Amino acid sequence: MRHTDFRFVLDPELGVELLASAGHTADYPWHSHVSTHVLGLVRRGAMTLLRRCNTRKTELHAGELFILGPHEVHRLSASRPYALLNLCVDAQMLATPGSTEIIAGRLSALCRDGWLHASECATLTAALACETSTVMPTQNNALDELRAFLETHPEENLSLDDLAGRIQLDKFQLIRRFRARYGLTPHRFQMQNRLRRARRACLSATSLTDLALLAGFYDQSHFIREFRRATGVTPGQYRRVGRILPPSNLTTTAE
Repeated sequence: MRHTDFRFVLDPELGVELLASAGHTADYPWHSHVSTHVLGLVRRGAMTLLRRCNTRKTELHAGELFILGPHEVHRLSASRPYALLNLCVDAQMLATPGSTEIIAGRLSALCRDGWLHASECATLTAALACETSTVMPTQNNALDELRAFLETHPEENLSLDDLAGRIQLDKFQLIRRFRARYGLTPHRFQMQNRLRRARRACLSATSLTDLALLAGFYDQSHFIREFRRATGVTPGQYRRVGRILPPSNLTTTAE
């Protein structure tokens, strides 16, 4: 995968990330965005979306929107030049009353700053309001608790036997059940959570070594390979094109 353009803005306060990418071709491997809702808008060209829960391919063209729910495993590819805009919102944030209006305000401000067009802002805002009705319910079984642990502690260096022992399964049962529920093996799920943490900390870590260690990687070359495989750019390129938004000074309303 080769990008000609890639940039992003991160709002750590709201758990919102807006990414704009463009390139000659794309091939994002099977992955999910963990506890995150993703609203994707094709700006130019065409892309192919394949969801693991449905073997049918979806062809997406300029101006078309796709929505991915939390933990929905998928892959994206493009065989010719494309441009893509992704809005990623933490599920917990989206479930908070009043969040849609706050995020819409953030998008309007980014629109005024030239990050997206008014029509794109309107499309994402309308889709965001609909997506609040599809928030993933919280589960409380042992497999969900293990998933939550891997999300919040991706840096932990635990073997498959260690993970299986936490919920009293053997490692083969764990792989089968985890993949059936979340679409990925525990190892790949932990890896994408490590990369998620690295992306979120990319602009605040003092060095790439610190960033790799923070995310749980003890081999920097391995970290760079995995990061590039998932995003299409190196960690160094990623941090050079990013921006952290200042506090919004807005609060959600209580029910």
